[in-house]
Amino acid sequence: MAAPELEALLEALLEPDSDGIRRATARLREAFADPRAPAGLGELLGSAPRPQVRQLAAVLLRRRLLGRWRRLDPDLRQRLPTLLAEALERETEHAVVVALAQLAALVLRRGGVGSWGPLGAWVQGAARDPRRKEVSLLVLSAALEDAPPALAPHGPALAALCRGGLEPGAPPTTLAYALRALGGLAATLGDAHTELLRSLVPDILRALRTLIDADEERGADALEVLDELLAAAPGAVTFDLRPLLDLCLQVGGDSTRGHALRARALATLGFLAQQRPRALLRGGLLGVLLGGLLGPLCAPPQRPDPEDEEEPGGDEGSRGGPSPRHAAAQVLNALAQGLPPEKLLKELVPLLEPALRSPRGWERKGGLLGLGALGDGCGGVLRRRYLSPVLGALRGGLGDPEGMVRGAAACALRSLDECLQPEAGALALEALPGALAALGGPRSWFVLEALVESAGEGLEPLLEPLLGALLGALGPPRTELALSALHTLAGAAGPLLQPHGGRILAALSPLLQPPRDPPGRALTLQALEVLGALGGAVAGPGLLPGLELALRLAQEEDEPEGRRVLFSLAAAVAEALGEGAGPLLPPLVPLLLGALRRPPPPAASEAPDSFLLFDDDDDAEEGAEPMDDDVSSEEEELIEVEVGGAYAAEVEDACEALGEIAEHSGAAFLPYLDTSLEAVMGLLAFPLADVRAAAYQALGSLCLGAGRARGHAPKEALQALTRAVREEPGAGPARGALGGLGRALGSAPPPELLPAIGCLLADVIAGKIACLQPGAEEEEEGEEQVEAAAELRELAGEGLAAMAGGAGGGVAFAAALPPMLACLHGDLPQRSWAAAMLGEVGGALLGGVAPALLPRLGPALAAAALRDPHPEVRGNALCSLGRLAANGAGQSPAWPGLAAVREALGREGPGRARDNACGALARHRDGLTAGEALSLLLPALPLAEALEEGGAVAEFLLGLPPEELEPFLGELPRALGGFIGTGTLPQGGGALWGWGLWGRGRYPAP
Repeated sequence: MAAPELEALLEALLEPDSDGIRRATARLREAFADPRAPAGLGELLGSAPRPQVRQLAAVLLRRRLLGRWRRLDPDLRQRLPTLLAEALERETEHAVVVALAQLAALVLRRGGVGSWGPLGAWVQGAARDPRRKEVSLLVLSAALEDAPPALAPHGPALAALCRGGLEPGAPPTTLAYALRALGGLAATLGDAHTELLRSLVPDILRALRTLIDADEERGADALEVLDELLAAAPGAVTFDLRPLLDLCLQVGGDSTRGHALRARALATLGFLAQQRPRALLRGGLLGVLLGGLLGPLCAPPQRPDPEDEEEPGGDEGSRGGPSPRHAAAQVLNALAQGLPPEKLLKELVPLLEPALRSPRGWERKGGLLGLGALGDGCGGVLRRRYLSPVLGALRGGLGDPEGMVRGAAACALRSLDECLQPEAGALALEALPGALAALGGPRSWFVLEALVESAGEGLEPLLEPLLGALLGALGPPRTELALSALHTLAGAAGPLLQPHGGRILAALSPLLQPPRDPPGRALTLQALEVLGALGGAVAGPGLLPGLELALRLAQEEDEPEGRRVLFSLAAAVAEALGEGAGPLLPPLVPLLLGALRRPPPPAASEAPDSFLLFDDDDDAEEGAEPMDDDVSSEEEELIEVEVGGAYAAEVEDACEALGEIAEHSGAAFLPYLDTSLEAVMGLLAFPLADVRAAAYQALGSLCLGAGRARGHAPKEALQALTRAVREEPGAGPARGALGGLGRALGSAPPPELLPAIGCLLADVIAGKIACLQPGAEEEEEGEEQVEAAAELRELAGEGLAAMAGGAGGGVAFAAALPPMLACLHGDLPQRSWAAAMLGEVGGALLGGVAPALLPRLGPALAAAALRDPHPEVRGNALCSLGRLAANGAGQSPAWPGLAAVREALGREGPGRARDNACGALARHRDGLTAGEALSLLLPALPLAEALEEGGAVAEFLLGLPPEELEPFLGELPRALGGFIGTGTLPQGGGALWGWGLWGRGRYPAP
């Protein structure tokens, strides 16, 4: 179609006439089937008199070229850069210039540097003209946003163009485009051009100051250039770290500026802390940074009412973005994860102490938020060296008269809870009565929930007043807050609530009725969530009626929240009622399966016009081309939106619920098993990693359910799980697949698959799966990568333990033995895990460990038991030696376990390792005479920490003839009284005190 006809159709699209737009769209569809249509759009870029038509032509041509560049007419490919340069030369409308710049950027990305000639010449010429410099930098910034690496040799010339836009006196828009272009240039050049980029940094910092003073919104966006420099060439900013810090700290600490700008400046410091934390140490700048962060962290509130000022956790970002206070805490969190904890705390603690003792509440609050920010990276050192001061600060904050300080203390407690237990739990119990007395606004409920989470099962003494407060608040205006706290209590206290189940159900019953209005529906759904969290042990009689109500609500109104609550409750009901949930499966399972199917594409009338224009049959042929290079960041973002969001979360919930139902409903689920397997298998290629992980977990549960109901697991599902563990590029899906495989191993897997599964588990332990290889799709760095490997290793160990009692256990153990022994020489978590798992798996093998493996296994464990520097590893190794001996290894003439145990009993002081040695000696019962064993064992008793070893010790003593024990009767009360007197004697051990010699009154029972 010729340009005049295309122009008329585009004019019709711009008119406020729905019928006319539909007709024009239909005709454009036909026109774009003609390969000459792009040439017509190219002519309109500069010739159409109406600017809206020129803009639309540029947008549509850009959309047309996405994925079609190589099929474009060669003549147009050659002419397009010239057409663009001519159009830019004449264009005066900013919106059209933006569209042309984006089209020019696409031409550069698709056509390469060779296609940039005319455009590059125009940019260079326009950059020397003060009237056109802004437009040239706009085009350059768009082109460099995702530039091809081949542009790198032109770096010096491009840098000179950008530097020209940073001259003093340049307008704010020119500065903004120049800085944006420099950010793209830094990403293109990388660290191969560090010197060039370093020379630009002073000009960049000066321009940023000017732009921020002139236009805060543009200045906040322009700070991105610093992030790009830090990411691409960190060495480029090393010599200018101090000016960079000064700029960001001055902006971030200036209370006269807007929150968005201040938070963005502090976020740059957070990125610096992630990328170059040790450069701060080498330059002596850590103190400067920490001192500057205390300003926004401890700044006074800008609203008079602290209850309304911010969210309970101390984040003023509820008004649309992170607050400067929150951004400063994030920088501290990044430093805590990137720096040696001792060096950071040496500088930071003296700064936080005055804030924590300040008479001003907002400073105390800032100090507590700073303390909480350290939990991720410094928790261990805080516990070892600062436990008392930290607990004192939390205690003071939780009892502070000002609500905002109590809220900050609750945030800090949540962050530090894991590393401060059990002391944190005791502190939470101590603070709970005061928190109950102060219940009022949302912040006080936030504090209460944090205390409940930390106290956990220690809540039992305070359950009565706590439940009284929560159940008494189940009415307007605090119903939502009380339900949230009750949900937290259900997760923390668990079985402790069982005696109170009837009372809780009675209080919830008014909310568990069909709602009359949307607010009532929201509260009913929240109450149903609480019901699911309470579980069968507490809310057993209410679960089935609750599920019926949730089904009714989901069927009445098709909305995600109702289905999410239904699926969560269904999982709880299946776990609690088992096959008793069978009557509800006919209406429930179709809803679950429906959630697992991808939503249909939008109807033609609902799709955007620009998509309609290209929705033709010709698109189906694009698969013939390699498309990876033809998908822009914008396209990727659109794809992500299509498959993500609420739909993905709903799929994950549905997978979890379906898996629980399949696992627990037994034969009642059989009619739905095959369709469920088909639906879940269809999700294994889903684009989002979290959805795939949930699908793998559900597949494992389906296998387990099938094994229990049919006597065998589906072979194709097991093969899919093993393939996913080996091939998934991301650690999250691999963990999900390995967890699902572990479940499936309890389902009578086909014997022919067991050797392959054993080899797979060995490869997981050795790190020979895709997600643990360099260059993996979701490869993590540092601590996160180590954590992912450790979690996968734990799951592999659980799989080996599940296989140990079956026919394939020996083969799997033999395959896994070399990497497990290698772990005995790794870091502390690896050594501890391997030392424990070797005994757990080997001790459970049918027929014991193969004799051929013992010469490698025994000496390695004996060495760990005696020579490892950490008592946890030594204790685990001693325990494993005992387990293996009890399973037959002790019969081997060359078994070194007994000698190692004897030596350990002579060397270890009181603690878990010596207790494990006692249990190991008791399990080597045939290697020593009774007198030798008792001479070694009794001096090491009573057990100090590993009271679980008491069962083995008691069993050993009960198996001895009375005459063997009699010479040692004087020592037995002392040796065994420690755990007998506290009521911890293992089952069967009490017979010692009703037995023989004590029964005849010769020795008093302890």
